Amino acid sequence: MGKIAQGAAVAALALALAFGSATPALAARSGGRVGGSSFSAARSYGSSGSSSHSYSSGGSYRTGSGLGASSSRSYAPSVSGGSSVSFGWGLVPFGGYGYGYGYGGGLQSYGGGGGLNLGSLLLYGIIAAVAVSALSSFFNNSTDDYVGERVTVAKLQVGLLGSARTLQKQLDRIASRADTNSPSGLHYILQETVLQLVRNPEYVQYGATVVSNQRDLDRGEAKFNEMSVEERSKFKEETLVNVGGRTRRQRYSRGAGGDGVPEYIVVTILVAASGKLELPKVTSQDQLVKTLNKLAAIREEQVMAVEVLWTPEDEDDTYSRDEMLLDYPSLNNL
Repeated sequence: MGKIAQGAAVAALALALAFGSATPALAARSGGRVGGSSFSAARSYGSSGSSSHSYSSGGSYRTGSGLGASSSRSYAPSVSGGSSVSFGWGLVPFGGYGYGYGYGGGLQSYGGGGGLNLGSLLLYGIIAAVAVSALSSFFNNSTDDYVGERVTVAKLQVGLLGSARTLQKQLDRIASRADTNSPSGLHYILQETVLQLVRNPEYVQYGATVVSNQRDLDRGEAKFNEMSVEERSKFKEETLVNVGGRTRRQRYSRGAGGDGVPEYIVVTILVAASGKLELPKVTSQDQLVKTLNKLAAIREEQVMAVEVLWTPEDEDDTYSRDEMLLDYPSLNNL
């Protein structure tokens, strides 16, 4: 019985592979990809541009958030009577660490001798209270100053009629010329791709958006990479690549015999930007226009990463409506 079951399983697997390879959705697809990432540069800038604290012994304590806000306070306590003792800001009485905290006004010691008296105890208590308060404020400010920079990772996908051949060629041109090693080059890719979609509204038939807000750069980069790999996995071959300064061009291996007129073209824009970015759910042409306008409004200094992917890329490759909807089920008919 066991051998019969094994034989049936093998036969079923063979049939699945045979019929599966004939399924149009499993046919190889050519894809183009252009873009890059500046997460490392943003992370380095964030660590070097963090808030600063400046101190001056015996006079002041100044804090700054890096945005021009600062405050300073100066205290000069003293004790008179018997011998005169001056305190700066110290955890240990008679210590010499001056950070500019204390309370002015003399406290007369009661009695003589070298032992502690009520006046000294009160003074030490005041100094200790100020020390605890100042340390608490300092560490709280330090923690608040370093807040992970929030990053929005967004994806826009558009399904266009295959007759938008000029757009396909424009994406090839952008990929061939773009500088993918700089934030300005990544911003150029985003702007030019958005512009091409704005110029060809009559070809757009489908659309969808995904937005993911991440709390810091590390999570933003991880999410961006995850989305990128997910989209790249839909291509059997990347026939045109310009990512991070690395370029590659190759012919579509299954291009022979194609009629050169794809029924549909799918363009995917991935962008990671600092701050919060909200995109509407694209279910109509009006919402698509709003989404494109929001992407176009992203400033160069906000750009952390950009990738534009499209399929088919090769001129001999074709892509049917059924294939497109199977590979991109989230697309909405506009």
